[in-house]
Amino acid sequence: MWPEWARDLKKKNPDKVLHIFDDKALDFTSIMAPIAIIGGGITAAHLAVKMSNHFPAEVTIIKRHPFRIHTFDSDPAWLGPKNQTGYRKITDYRMRREQIKNARHRGSLPQDLYATLKNRIRKGTIHVADHEVMAIKAEDKRVHLFDDKNNKIGTFGMVILATGFESSLPGKSLIQPIIEKYHLRCAECGYPIVSKNLQWGENLYVTGALAELEMGPIARNISGARQAASLIVNSLY
Repeated sequence: MWPEWARDLKKKNPDKVLHIFDDKALDFTSIMAPIAIIGGGITAAHLAVKMSNHFPAEVTIIKRHPFRIHTFDSDPAWLGPKNQTGYRKITDYRMRREQIKNARHRGSLPQDLYATLKNRIRKGTIHVADHEVMAIKAEDKRVHLFDDKNNKIGTFGMVILATGFESSLPGKSLIQPIIEKYHLRCAECGYPIVSKNLQWGENLYVTGALAELEMGPIARNISGARQAASLIVNSLY
């Protein structure tokens, strides 16, 4: 997701901001330190650790909330029938979407990654600032970031967003023509409505995010992928 201030920066100084999930690969040779990483979840933490290997003491994580530590990206009860049974009885896909949204530990990171991050912070190779960026000012090849009270957070050579995905159908530009051509069913949120064995159309099955209205909040993780594979394989025999 792109905050409004980041969209403005992208328009005026496109070489000073990027999203970690942009199609373009991260080019370390073109990055000007110091670096601001916006976000407090697993992606931001992984990126900060990696960047600190190349730019020690010049990486700052800027986050809106304390680090949220969770072993799983949703309650482990979603891995089995305890939560899945009730979820699959819901026929209103808007309610299913709401349950998925509420179940996910957004912006969280596991204990082992948090321990690595704390070690880097203690050594001074990574810095942390608890602020919500609300405004920017770009000048002299630098970007000044400000909070909601117009207090200056810091000055950086590059801003990298680790602020998650847009809540829209992934790969929409590729998938939308297929939806239209084969008249595939979708919910109001744009995601596929599939059978219990994850079949979307004739000889067409889905996994991952595309299966989450059937699989629930575990659809995007490894456990969900295993369950999805089992459902599909079992349906073919």
